Amino acid sequence: MNRFLACFFLLVSTTMGYSQDIPLSQIIVPSENWKKTTLSNLSAIASDSQGALFLANSKTKSISKLDSNGKTTDVVMDVPAKALALDSLGGIYLASGSNIFYAASGNAKASMIIEGLDCTALCTLNQGKCYGAAPTEKAIYLFDKSGAKKKVNTEDAVISLAVSNDETTLFAGSADGRSVFTFRIEQNGDITAKDRYVAPRKPLAGVTGSVPGMTLDKANRIYAATSLGVQVFDPTGRLCGVLLQPDFPSFASSIAFAGSDKSTLYALVGQNLYTRKILFPGK
Repeated sequence: MNRFLACFFLLVSTTMGYSQDIPLSQIIVPSENWKKTTLSNLSAIASDSQGALFLANSKTKSISKLDSNGKTTDVVMDVPAKALALDSLGGIYLASGSNIFYAASGNAKASMIIEGLDCTALCTLNQGKCYGAAPTEKAIYLFDKSGAKKKVNTEDAVISLAVSNDETTLFAGSADGRSVFTFRIEQNGDITAKDRYVAPRKPLAGVTGSVPGMTLDKANRIYAATSLGVQVFDPTGRLCGVLLQPDFPSFASSIAFAGSDKSTLYALVGQNLYTRKILFPGK
């Protein structure tokens, strides 16, 4: 029943303008492949609604912004980050070590808002709240920039998070790579109606499974960075195909859509950044 409801909500939100159940060949740009950028020493990436890409640099301990015109500027200084998320006001949530920081738009200094919370992934809601995946606790947290927090799930070790376009569904990628879970997002941000929504294809023999990164396009297709590659699923959970790793045997740890029309998929592999054009714009 939970799976039916999750599929129903996603399909309703994507009925207008986009067809579903299409093969990967109709999603990717023909003859295009992954391209390695000159950007390096990166530890996390995230994008905003305008198509700008934000990059955490492990060497300079800064956050830079790559705008849709290709211009890069530093926006936050003196804080290393392993996960980023942008809110609707342009503020940045950062997971740094075992703490959570927040930098308001235009403020180059991030302030610690939560001490002792070790998150590997963050994602925000338009209302300004942020979800954080804490796999060592087998927990998902919900918090805001004031530092108020609460556990909203205590069952699974998940390491990636994404929210549907209409913000009714939270996706969570498991640390063992066996599942992408869905939760219904309630008005207060609580999550309910957990379901095992997708079972990603297993990695090659001898390779440890994981789902370290996720994002969505405008049609609510799920792009899941896995040990096998970036697996693409339609809103019903059917596999469209697999984008092979940009730099095998290394695999993408974080992915995001950015660019002027948000049709470029960015993938963080190790500390290097790769891009690939997609026919459908990202969320």
